[in-house]
Formats: sequence, C-alpha cells, structure tokens
Amino acid sequence: MSKVTLLQLWRRLAATLVLLAGFIIAPSAYAGVGMLGGGESLYNSDLGISGGNTIWDGTRQRNLSACKRRNANLIQGYEYGYSYFYTLFASATIAYRKCGEITRSKRVNRVTGNITPAQSTLGGRSQGLGDVSIGMRARLNHANTAAWEVSMIIPTGYDGNSPASLGRGALGMSLGIKFASDGKVNKKSSWAWNLGSKFNFFFASKGNSIASFVSLSYAFTETNFEQTGNFLSLRISNSVALARNGVQQQLFYNQVPSSLTSSDITALTLGYSHAFPDGWSTNLRVGKGLFGRSSPIDYNAGWGVSYRWED
Repeated sequence: MSKVTLLQLWRRLAATLVLLAGFIIAPSAYAGVGMLGGGESLYNSDLGISGGNTIWDGTRQRNLSACKRRNANLIQGYEYGYSYFYTLFASATIAYRKCGEITRSKRVNRVTGNITPAQSTLGGRSQGLGDVSIGMRARLNHANTAAWEVSMIIPTGYDGNSPASLGRGALGMSLGIKFASDGKVNKKSSWAWNLGSKFNFFFASKGNSIASFVSLSYAFTETNFEQTGNFLSLRISNSVALARNGVQQQLFYNQVPSSLTSSDITALTLGYSHAFPDGWSTNLRVGKGLFGRSSPIDYNAGWGVSYRWED
C-alpha cells in the first residue's frame, strides 16, 4: 500500500464524511439503554485512538509486539425513534491502522506428508471505510431500563492480505441486550449503573465474539444520565473472540498474532459526559487493557459529540 501524508489522510476522511452523514452510533458513554422517543433523532460522531507496543500471548504472558500499533477510528452515525418501542440505527467507521501481524500455524498434508512451516506476515498502514452496521433496538419494558437490539454487519473496506485490516471482511449479524437503572432526573439519586452483552456472528469463519460490560456512573448535577446533566463513569468491559471449526488465522480487530482457538481481553475505561440544554452532548474517555490472551496491551482515548432533535 502506498504511503500517504497526514494531510492527504485527513482530506480523505473529510471527503468520506460527506458521504456518511446518515450513519450512527459510537460506543455510548451514557448510562441508559439507548432508546429514543417516537420521531426523535440522534446524530453521533466519535473519534477514538489506541496504541501499544506489547501483547499478551496465548499463555497470558507479556511480550513485545512485532511492530508498534497506532490506530484511530472515526465513527459517524444516526438513530431514529420509529416509535416509542423501536429505534432504528446505522453506523460506519473510518479507520486508520498501523501495524498488524498474521500468524499461520504449521500444516501437515495428510496425503503426501509434506509440512508447511509456521510463518508470520507483517503489515503496514491501512486507511479507509471499515464495516457498516444497520439495525433495530427495542424496549423490553415501558421504562428506559431494558432493551435488546439486532443488527447486520456489512463488510466494506478490507484487504485479506493486509494484517492491518479495516474490518472483519465477512457478512455478519449481532444480537445484544442491555439493562440500566432508572434514569429519571433526581438529584437524590446521584448513582446509576448499566450493563449489557452482545454476540457478533460472522458467516465466513472470521472470529465470532462475545462482548460484555458493566458501568457505574456518578452525577455532579441533576441528570437522567442521557440528555441532561454531567456525570462520571467507570466501565469494565470484556471481549472473547471464538474461532470457528478450529481455524482462525487472524484476530481481525486485534492486529496481533492469533491463537488457533480463541482470545480474550478485559479493559477499564474512565469517562466524563456533559449534556448541554440545546440538544448537544459530549463525552471524553481514557482506558487501558488490564489482562488478556492473544490480545494487545493498548492504551486508548476518545472524544464524542452527539445532537438530539425531534421532527
């Protein structure tokens, strides 16, 4: 892949943004379950960066990476409250990837007995449009305390020969569920919690995954932890990647030497969210991987903005 200057990269990102004005939503920093009212819309933009020089190997030991990871994701999105009980959403990621490694295990031809030795391939930079997600979220009750969602993962920018890949490279589906405490505006209740889990399934052996999280938030002002007020959140997340049929040549989102079976990572994130009275909200976050297997030891940071309005 040819090298591009930083200015050229940002020009490409800006041009792509014009085409993505209708997509949604970055990983939410809010404590609710992500439901909108009928006729309500939400635009979201989120910039996340991450990087590291070490990994956890298949035995959970810390090792130096083959190369330094320097990644960035710019997520654009849109949600629409089709009715009180149903919210439609779509999301797309513009990604920048530096460094990746594919590790292929030793293979034995059962007919000829020939042995293909194990080998690793290093990758350089990749940038462009990653996978797109389109789906629906629905309430499980009349309050904003429980919801489920289903979405389709559509592969776009992906290079099967580049370890620094932009997407998973396969059509997939996800199914998730989320629970939260009552988010009514009440200064007497300054604490809130939410938790959830999502299963991602891919139709071409691209490393299915289960991602879960639990978050605790504290409000500094009157807030419903979504549209009003200011609050701080502490979030612990865990992701487990599962191989299909015992074959997984690469963890498509970790960019590290892959296990032939599975991988996992647990991370901690601290975030601050501020909601303005005119429909705008913003959030900042920092985090780090705590422990894992066949996964990167990365620091990460992010900044997101969103805007709500009604028809």
